[in-house]
Amino acid sequence: MKNCFRLLCAMLATLLSVAGAQAAQKFTIGFQPYDTISYQVIVNAELGLWKKYMPKDVELEFSPALQGTIVANNMLAGKAVAGYMSVMPATILCSKEKQARIKMVASLGMSEGTRCALVLVRKDAPNFKSNEEVARWLDGKVIAAPKGSASDQYLRRFFERYKVKPGEYLNQSIEVIATNFRTGKLDAASAWEPTASRVASDVGEGIARIVADGSACDNPDLGILVMREDFIKDHPEAAKGYLRSELEAQRYLVDPANQEKVVQMVAKYATGIPNKILWYSIYGKVPATRANPIREWKSFYFNKKELDNIKEVAPFLYQEKVISIPKLSEWAVDDSLARAVFKEAGYKPVDDEATLGYIKGLPASDCPFK
Repeated sequence: MKNCFRLLCAMLATLLSVAGAQAAQKFTIGFQPYDTISYQVIVNAELGLWKKYMPKDVELEFSPALQGTIVANNMLAGKAVAGYMSVMPATILCSKEKQARIKMVASLGMSEGTRCALVLVRKDAPNFKSNEEVARWLDGKVIAAPKGSASDQYLRRFFERYKVKPGEYLNQSIEVIATNFRTGKLDAASAWEPTASRVASDVGEGIARIVADGSACDNPDLGILVMREDFIKDHPEAAKGYLRSELEAQRYLVDPANQEKVVQMVAKYATGIPNKILWYSIYGKVPATRANPIREWKSFYFNKKELDNIKEVAPFLYQEKVISIPKLSEWAVDDSLARAVFKEAGYKPVDDEATLGYIKGLPASDCPFK
């Protein structure tokens, strides 16, 4: 009798275990490992921060992609519930409300244009003393950028501000841009990190030089965490829990004591890029001659600077016929959950602009990786 009872208990435990496993929910988070705005999601995944804050019946899968369009398409198709991208593709994604309602829910970090808004010139270009000198040299040159990207918006604004008239303005991916610098087919381009540092002379291949950033024409860059609206509504605790883990990942990233650990984690995903370049792409001083040492800041939710940047992107994309609406719907920008998470976490902003923390750009000589 005792054996039968034990067997029955074992069978029941097995059934309950199977039922529990079947009840577990799995959600996918999309990101680009070759983009500095995704470094913190790698920290989240590697340290398992999300496990402390997500409901017990929820599992997460972190899905890397080489392009932001893959992340966006997966979110539109319901294959991912959240994604990491710059404000430009985030705006395009959130404009497709007939396919899916997707919201901008948190800031991944912002800079004065030292991540996506960078002018690179070929290695034998003159040493420029001003942005005006850069602009005059660009006249008549062959220049490239990935069209519809944050880098494209920056170059167009730079051209307008300084009345630059390129000989050719080409639509090229960051991989093609790097190749064409190597083969001497490009005079200048704009690209984002870590590609910019990879090809530049500071710590990279030395086939190009970074000569201007977004401050040359008031063009900041911003990273955005986007989420499907149905995920937020149907799984509010999971959405909130993930944002809580994102907050912890951002705090880990801005702590100077964690720089080497962050780079070692990112290197597992951004394969083929040396650690010194990964370090410089987020912690280095870019451009090297830049007066303001602040590389970027993390605010987590949207303050005035972030909101102003978001508002100006849709009109640009509409004018370029990339999106079909002149501005995003009111519901598309909603950081209310991020603000609630920030408040409940008990953190205090480090300044009046409600900033979570700053990353100060360091010279290449301070790089811990050789």
